[in-house]
Amino acid sequence: MPAKLTRRDFSERLAFGSFWTAVGASVVGMLKLLKPAVMPEASTRVKLGHPDELPAGTERYLAEQNVYVFSAGDGVYAISAICPHLGCIVSRLPEGRFECPCHGSRFSATGEVFAGPAPSGLPWIQVQRAPNGVLYADTSVSVPAGTRWSRG
Repeated sequence: MPAKLTRRDFSERLAFGSFWTAVGASVVGMLKLLKPAVMPEASTRVKLGHPDELPAGTERYLAEQNVYVFSAGDGVYAISAICPHLGCIVSRLPEGRFECPCHGSRFSATGEVFAGPAPSGLPWIQVQRAPNGVLYADTSVSVPAGTRWSRG
């Protein structure tokens, strides 16, 4: 026959149980500190290169960032390849316009919407020159259409 559990024995077991629960929770918490809870986000800055590497009349598509970069005689500019309707990636047509393959929105060579369900044109992206002379585009910063980094 099992021994009768007294109040004192019950209190001791409860205290030891609480103690080991607190120790276990502390150990788990300390082990969680070894792994960062927040993962760093990908950089929104895209290296374009030195201005000499972007001669006038060239264009590049940066697929990882979904950005079209253009170099004209008066400067360098960047246009987002993400359709403002539902976020599809637009294609560049041979005649210089853009087209969304998902819902048929069409954009001019400068990103202005002229057909389809897109509510606005393609965003222009800020292009800046770093102190070391390299050009960068910041995909998190939209600028008014026509804004360019000037060569002169």
